[in-house]
Amino acid sequence: MKNEYIRVPYGSTVHGPDEIEAVVKVLNTSTQMGSKTKEFESEVSRLFNKEFGLMVNSGSSALYLAIESIGLEKDSEVITPVLTFATTVGSLVKNSLIPVFVDVSPNTYCINTDLVQEKISEKTKAILAPNLIGNICEWHKLREIADKNNLILIEDSADTLGATLNGTSTGSFCDLSITSFYGSHIINGAGNGGMLCTSNKSVYEKAKLLRSWGRSSSLFSNSESIEDRFKVNLEGIDYDAKFVFEEIGYQLESSEISAAFALIQLKNLSNNIKRRQEIFEKHTKFLSYYSQWISLPQQTASSHTGWLAYPIVISEKAPFTRRELQIFLENRNIQTRVVFTGNILRQPGFKSINCVGKADEFEVADEVMKGGMLMACHHGLTEEHLQHIHDSMRVFFSDYQ
Repeated sequence: MKNEYIRVPYGSTVHGPDEIEAVVKVLNTSTQMGSKTKEFESEVSRLFNKEFGLMVNSGSSALYLAIESIGLEKDSEVITPVLTFATTVGSLVKNSLIPVFVDVSPNTYCINTDLVQEKISEKTKAILAPNLIGNICEWHKLREIADKNNLILIEDSADTLGATLNGTSTGSFCDLSITSFYGSHIINGAGNGGMLCTSNKSVYEKAKLLRSWGRSSSLFSNSESIEDRFKVNLEGIDYDAKFVFEEIGYQLESSEISAAFALIQLKNLSNNIKRRQEIFEKHTKFLSYYSQWISLPQQTASSHTGWLAYPIVISEKAPFTRRELQIFLENRNIQTRVVFTGNILRQPGFKSINCVGKADEFEVADEVMKGGMLMACHHGLTEEHLQHIHDSMRVFFSDYQ
């Protein structure tokens, strides 16, 4: 039955001969991080209005490095929304920090800025908020709160790139920004990749060390420089900086293949955003006829973004369930997803974490967890894909009218 219908993927990489040619050129030279990686770091950091960019193998890796590199003391509190993605909170827990949870605003999927100030204590050191599903946080308000309370403001922009608020890059409001080049995202790095962006040189250099095993040579402009490598002395022993480890690091390096691929993708960023916006508007127009059963997403005022997916929330009063709608669509070869973690404090891996907040305190996040569903909204969708989605939903809804 499923194979009778055109397949509509939830996410899809869109690439062509230019990306393939760029990858082949790298394969004929070196796959190690090099000039393409540096160029890509420069381009993406500019999009976030930051001085430094550090490419890694995923957006999650970028966030883990960002949190570790700012060096907050153990048990410091970080305010973050309870509707989120696992590694947003995981990056805090793994660094012995205490998440202080806040609910999201209805239908925005972003942190409710009106609830942030009341959560601040003498232990609060930062705010970490995701542009969840590609919608934009009220960064201007968060910046005011952060400045008033001397807090670090961290942007998890894994779900979108090139977004603006009142015509200004979202990164302009934040101390650190991360993004992701996963295969389903607005541009991708041959399936994977991520980046940390900051104007704080010490944070950048700490992250750069941690990215590459913690070894000294990772900070050199040329890691093979004979002059730099062989002027090191360890406790009276002449040594090679290639194997001097200043930090207990990781191996989170990206590849030159990923950067070369992503540089070509970057040329299409504005077109990708535009196409995603068009699809978002078409979904909204179609689904507005069923607003008695479905809550539609509300894009943040004065924002410009490309949504990762199209989120809806099925009302508890609807004559059908989220699960029933998902199964119906999946049987017609239309991929769907729930809204990431939902209320993360109801997830098995996060029930026992050291945090501020209890699972039953977050009404909006619970509504999303019970009824939230993501539909495809990517730039790889064709008009035939959209027609199949809307026709299928029309058939489903007709049974209840």
